[in-house]
Amino acid sequence: MTIRVVVTGANGFVGRYLSYQLDQLGWLVWGLDKKDSVSREGIAVVDLADWKAMKRLFLESQPEIVFHLAGVIKSEHPEELYKVNLQNTVDLFESLAETGMKPRVVIAGSSAVYGSGRSNRRISERARPHPMTHYAVSKLAQEVASLRYFDALGFPVVIARMFNLLGPGQSPDLACSAFARQIALAELKGTNEITTGNLQSQRDFVDVRDAVRALALLAETGKAGQIYNVCSGHLVSIKSCLDELLALSTQKIMVRVVDEKAQKHDVNIQVGDARKLQAATAWKPEIKLEQSLLDLLKDWRQRIRLELM
Repeated sequence: MTIRVVVTGANGFVGRYLSYQLDQLGWLVWGLDKKDSVSREGIAVVDLADWKAMKRLFLESQPEIVFHLAGVIKSEHPEELYKVNLQNTVDLFESLAETGMKPRVVIAGSSAVYGSGRSNRRISERARPHPMTHYAVSKLAQEVASLRYFDALGFPVVIARMFNLLGPGQSPDLACSAFARQIALAELKGTNEITTGNLQSQRDFVDVRDAVRALALLAETGKAGQIYNVCSGHLVSIKSCLDELLALSTQKIMVRVVDEKAQKHDVNIQVGDARKLQAATAWKPEIKLEQSLLDLLKDWRQRIRLELM
């Protein structure tokens, strides 16, 4: 039997990979996104801010599962983070409630809600949230609002707190992708220097292709009302990621640290505990960090050539 699915943020980094993954499983996918075009045929596009259009699409698609991926990671205006990450989530549930349907809703959460970890201790879902940025607060508020619809209206909500994702197609707003873009550009132009901010932070990286497998598994076997970490369980420094990318470069490149590039309220160290996810789904990451970084750099080499054509 074909599973009917709606994916919000279908044109985004995670949304494209998830839509492909679900298509490979034989699921029937509809997509919601504010953008004008889609990466694959067969995905309808509806602006998440258009309540009536959302309701029409839900009535048309009759989804059994909704993956809510749409969101904003960075913005100079805090109100945008709350509008998109919180208010649009409420709008999503309200439009579903008006249809009378209660599909399983998988929320793409973020490990940012935890803030900094303590040394190299893995953070479990039982850890008390300590958000340090407006983005992190908006994502925690999104979780609280979503679980309200579970408690009050009986929506089967599952929250996936995803740690640092990597993979081809990632935005250069994030550190490793920014490094890969600069290296690809330096290779093409023949320059020998890139700039970066703080390299001392340590993170838990998981390939986006592994992450979307986890999302699909949680949609089927995750327990409603529960939160699951999607992470590798391994601590890696930002500097080691940069060193790996530099080693993959076709030329010698120097690194210049620029204080102005350092992020405010940056989390120094954070590594997750994925045992709850593994117990529920038998999921394990399959793609090694080195492969993720290589694929990311190859992708940027292609993207840079297209940018400069």
